[in-house]
Amino acid sequence: MSEPTPTSSSAEPSRGRRLLISVVLWVYGISITVFLVSIWGRSVASDTGLVSSAASHLVESDFVTSRIEGWFERALGDVGVADGGTSAQIVALPEVRAATAELIGEAVVAMAHADDGPVVVDVAAAYRPAVPAVTVALRTMGMEVTEAQVGAVVDRLEPLVLAPESDRPMVGPGSGPARTLTVATLVGLASLLSSGGLAIYLAEDRRQMIKTLLTRLAVSAFTFAVFFRLSAWVMDPRGGRAGVSGAVAEVLVSKLWVPLLITAIAGASAWAVRQRQTAVRSET
Repeated sequence: MSEPTPTSSSAEPSRGRRLLISVVLWVYGISITVFLVSIWGRSVASDTGLVSSAASHLVESDFVTSRIEGWFERALGDVGVADGGTSAQIVALPEVRAATAELIGEAVVAMAHADDGPVVVDVAAAYRPAVPAVTVALRTMGMEVTEAQVGAVVDRLEPLVLAPESDRPMVGPGSGPARTLTVATLVGLASLLSSGGLAIYLAEDRRQMIKTLLTRLAVSAFTFAVFFRLSAWVMDPRGGRAGVSGAVAEVLVSKLWVPLLITAIAGASAWAVRQRQTAVRSET
């Protein structure tokens, strides 16, 4: 006696389950993206040293250069020296550029430890080490000046006042971006675990589904690492000798260990599941 042919209604639950698994896996993929971007972003936002180093690249940008030229132009005007392009030549000196990069880094560190009220950075103190080089440069331009006179000009540089928008630090672990990304990381992780767990529950071969989910996570994390590395090169092919793009490039490559670590953990776990699956099959 032949077995009854299954009707469309009896096959519908299997179809519905497959559809549900597809939706759950789609949510799992979105959760991977949210989790990877958030955990990488949080590690960047919390690293004051990295933000300070990356911001120092801004010394190459036109915005910072023009701002520093304006400072020196006003300081020279206060002592009766006509600018005539002098400030631009001063700002271009290697010693002054190094002092500018140090000043930017100090400003970032100050913002990371900000309490209530504005953050004040002593600009004059940052440029005092460059006074001898500036003196020599001015003498080369035909100005009879002494280091004391140049030092007096530098001392006229106005302090940099940074007003935070809230009582939280602007950068660092306690900053607003770091806290927001921490919440996003936890949400992404919770969604990743819940959607992955549901996919395993719905799967007919749960061990195979576990391996699939881990492999997908490993491949996604590795793809993110490759994307960040290539993006950094595209942003700054000169290798750190650019302004804003150089800062962005340093940030992109600084935390590649985050997705690579996730790749290693997920890949090793998927390999272990596969080995276990092979061992079970060989025993049967």
